Amino acid sequence: MSRSSGSCGQWLPGFPVLKPSFEWCRLGGTRASSASVEGFALIDVLVGLALVGVISSLMIVFLGQARTMMRIEKATEMQMEVDAASRFLETAISRAEPLPLSKSSPEHVIYLSGEPGRIEFNGVQAIGFRSSALREITVSLGSEAEDILTIDQKPRRGSDSSRSTENQSVRLIAGVTAIKFEYLDGSPGASLWSDSWSAQRRLPAAVRFTISVDRDGAAYSSAGFARLELADRQAQPRN
Repeated sequence: MSRSSGSCGQWLPGFPVLKPSFEWCRLGGTRASSASVEGFALIDVLVGLALVGVISSLMIVFLGQARTMMRIEKATEMQMEVDAASRFLETAISRAEPLPLSKSSPEHVIYLSGEPGRIEFNGVQAIGFRSSALREITVSLGSEAEDILTIDQKPRRGSDSSRSTENQSVRLIAGVTAIKFEYLDGSPGASLWSDSWSAQRRLPAAVRFTISVDRDGAAYSSAGFARLELADRQAQPRN
């Protein structure tokens, strides 16, 4: 029997032929150790965790700031809505006309009827594009279940006289918890604010009010002041 040998192995009598592996030959007969396998070291894992922690912290701060900005923006929009309602009432009340209300009688002529939570007067209101008409206006707070500040308008003259009993209700703002009107008596020697007005044939010199609104758990308020333009106008006696 002949002797056979390979580049990395040798046949010996009585033993099977040795078949050396490719790795054994490549390393010159030295077996590769497990330390030569590449992998993540402990320091790499720690650095990765630190980066994840920093990014998470920055995201939490960013989200907190975004929520704060959204709350501020929402509160600003709500306050603007309350202020707009207040400015609308200022304009409407300042244009009150010295004309009798529908509930007036010959013995008791009232131009403006005022209570802490309600005001009634006659005024010219826009009813369309470049069109206006005289209306008897009532501003009051709706039912407690709705908490809506409403404006009721009742036609008083002209083509609307046949419908004088029909009210046109407009919702001004919702979520109103309170509204308070006060009236200034501009007559000589008076000049005092009161919480009601029922003087005959006279308008108050000014009306001030406060609107309080509760929306989504946040409270808003707006104060208004209306100086009546025709407060000094007196009705001419009829013969």
